[in-house]
Amino acid sequence: MTKRNLTGRVAAEIEALHAEFERWFAGATDDFGRIRSSMADDFTFVSPGGDVVDAGPLLADLTAARGSRQMRIRIENVTVRWAGDSAVIASYEEWHDHTDYTTARQSTALLTEDEAAPRGLLWRHVHETWKIPPPDDR
Repeated sequence: MTKRNLTGRVAAEIEALHAEFERWFAGATDDFGRIRSSMADDFTFVSPGGDVVDAGPLLADLTAARGSRQMRIRIENVTVRWAGDSAVIASYEEWHDHTDYTTARQSTALLTEDEAAPRGLLWRHVHETWKIPPPDDR
């Protein structure tokens, strides 16, 4: 992957996908295509609580979550940690501002170049760790 403007390109994709998650969770869109086309068929997700979830169950959970919550998702401190010929590892903070509380996650993602993916970057793996978990009574 070329180094030219790599951080900007990766940050733009991270922000665009999370903006789509925000719209999806709010029920502001019924088009799941942007989310689906962003993830590799063999995508894996490590949740902030340590659960490992494959693409199929994750996509099913996301589909079912349409319109389930109102929140603002903010992405901060995107950093490219490693870049190869066609892959990049990036870290970022993901902040979820709910009506009465905020959560935050430190995330690391592996993305690969793929012309068919939005912005030419396909999500392969994400690992999240709580920085600020939700309140216990939620």
